[in-house]
Amino acid sequence: MYERGENVSLVNTLVKIGTERLGVSTSEVDDLKLHLENNVGAKDVMKEIQTGRRRYQIQGVPFFVIGAVDGETSLGQPYGFSGAQDSSTFVDIFEELAGNLA
Repeated sequence: MYERGENVSLVNTLVKIGTERLGVSTSEVDDLKLHLENNVGAKDVMKEIQTGRRRYQIQGVPFFVIGAVDGETSLGQPYGFSGAQDSSTFVDIFEELAGNLA
């Protein structure tokens, strides 16, 4: 992956990751390549990006949205924050959200 020097913007790299790490079967490789080469799903991705910008004011990456859910029900307002974070930030948020589940 990227941290290992692999260019994740290349179709062949994504297919390799899919087959080696994500369980994509060899019978699915041709469909995956077609999907990636033809930008299938690009409209859905752009829609999700626009939703994130509107709902959470996302302007860059990384951006994290963390919330508590019980089944399909959201428990309170999710946290949204941008940029690299110390692990203690996540621990604090997880502990607070866990308290909402009790």
